[in-house]
Amino acid sequence: MPTEEPWQHEERHHHRHRGFMLIPAGGLLGLGIGLIGGHPAAGVLIGLGLGFVGAALYPPAKRDPEATSAGAGLHRRSVILALVGLLLAVVGTGTLWLPFTNWPVIAALFIILLGLWFLFRALFPEK
Repeated sequence: MPTEEPWQHEERHHHRHRGFMLIPAGGLLGLGIGLIGGHPAAGVLIGLGLGFVGAALYPPAKRDPEATSAGAGLHRRSVILALVGLLLAVVGTGTLWLPFTNWPVIAALFIILLGLWFLFRALFPEK
């Protein structure tokens, strides 16, 4: 088992998680744009949503053997990140354009879609 210097481990660990830095960056950018536009909460939600989607689409490090060996887990994580990002972006956009009377319907549709996704995952498991 080869020994590894602490700085090498820290560099590899930081390189592997670089895509996740898009999440706080999106939140801060959204906050700034939302403050300028007069809707900081919607800006943060939209920015966080886009940050999650960006983190899901960010390619894994090619030099990291752990990222290539866990292909199915990486794909599942990317799908979950993208779904969370889309939910946040839709909620943020909805706070700007939709009246609050429509939110129970939107929440119910999202819960139904989430249930269908779990059902699909149970009926057709990954191999």
